[in-house]
Amino acid sequence: MNNPRKKIVVANMPGIHVNANGSLRHLVKAGSRWPMTVGNSRSIDYYPFPFGLAYTTALLKRDTSAIVKGLDGVARDMLPGEFFNEVVKGKPDILITELVGVTLKEDLSLLKKIKESSHCIIIVCGYYVSTFPEKVLIENDFIDFSIFGEYEITIKEIIQYLEDETKKLPEIEGLVFRSSRNEVLKNKPRPQLDLNDLPFPDRGDFPPQYYADFAFYMPCISIISSRGCPCSCTFCLDRNVLYNSPAYRMRNAEDVVNEIEYCISQYKANQIYFDDQSFVVDKQRVLKICELIISRNIKIPWTCMGDVIFSDYEMLKMMKEAGCIGIKFGVESAAPEILKQIKKPIDLEKVKQVVQWCKKLGINSHATFCVGLPGETEETIQKSIHFMENLGINTAQVSRAVPYPGTPFFEWAKQNGYLLTEDSERYDASIESVLNYPQISGEKMDQCYKIFLKKVSRKKVLQYLKNPLRSLSFLKDQYQQKGMKATFSAICTFVKRAL
Repeated sequence: MNNPRKKIVVANMPGIHVNANGSLRHLVKAGSRWPMTVGNSRSIDYYPFPFGLAYTTALLKRDTSAIVKGLDGVARDMLPGEFFNEVVKGKPDILITELVGVTLKEDLSLLKKIKESSHCIIIVCGYYVSTFPEKVLIENDFIDFSIFGEYEITIKEIIQYLEDETKKLPEIEGLVFRSSRNEVLKNKPRPQLDLNDLPFPDRGDFPPQYYADFAFYMPCISIISSRGCPCSCTFCLDRNVLYNSPAYRMRNAEDVVNEIEYCISQYKANQIYFDDQSFVVDKQRVLKICELIISRNIKIPWTCMGDVIFSDYEMLKMMKEAGCIGIKFGVESAAPEILKQIKKPIDLEKVKQVVQWCKKLGINSHATFCVGLPGETEETIQKSIHFMENLGINTAQVSRAVPYPGTPFFEWAKQNGYLLTEDSERYDASIESVLNYPQISGEKMDQCYKIFLKKVSRKKVLQYLKNPLRSLSFLKDQYQQKGMKATFSAICTFVKRAL
């Protein structure tokens, strides 16, 4: 007799935190390279697509007999109680979720409550779990499995074990579990997967209309065509924690373009955003993708996360011909000594050159900066602000440097006594610095960060005012998905950053 089909929920835990005085903080979690607070309202203006959870959902639907449902508590603006009710009413056998440090205690409390009510198996994964995979199980007896590193295939094998026990737990790579004697055991790491073995991420349960990044036209659907980065930036969670490797893995160009066509036909995409760590690392593959887009007569604008390190004029020109309208790249700092210390092999003159190429080709350029990296001073921050203002980019963003556990940045800061705290819930890039340097205090860095943030936010507001039709397209889509109140809330979040 066959076992009944398992009911599985693959969830992004809710992002709304209710403060003691009743005010709200709305965080982004799965899908964000920097889990953090984005606004102080029920709805916000940015929701990253949770690729790992969406790929897991699609993989389980394809390769197991389970009944699988994806649930994004962040994008659906759910309060913890609403998330609890939604999960429990479905009576799941298994709940899969990422844990993030900034809301760790609250999320663990919610998971424990779900366990007590539904008695489901709980599987956790993500950046925080990859850093502390054994600790998570030792300290929380209601969690059944934790996964370190890239997690999609490991989760599939756990589900297959639970379905028919053809796999034995000690054989499942990347897994931490309890033995029959209640010992917490850690299996060997899982080799990095071949991205071409994955199905397209699930966009039925994670509707693309919720998510917009570097968007000019809605709906803008996020795709990743690669994982990893050959650079060795000391602060990077993907490079140092999740993948723990400098390997750059690419999907086949044909499969990437097939997904573009699928998103157009299935979800009426009006724009594509390539949310790779760096889309442009391999020039020949980029050219191949562009050639296929052109040869198939795919007429859709697209943007990407790139890197000036790997960009040249020929490639950018071909990208423009294939529909590219924007490229986002990391600068981090205008101080060469800081770039050297964080092992970011970037030439500031090359940054200027790439921006000029983009301007000539009609490609929007967006640069990212970071305040508080090793070697930071008040003077280097002012230097970065000046560089940003005179670079000629269309838009920019800035964040506080966060030395996440598991990264070389964290180890360096800890060894030198620069950490103000090791409480993971204070590692929120939007709230305060957790670093204090001899040459500049955390308080002073926060003051400089706020000045920097206003300048980049005003630049973004001006771009929206210059392109009112694009702005109205975004607002119309937000209104259709979440209504007038949520749309107004998102606008307020966006404008407040510039005030």
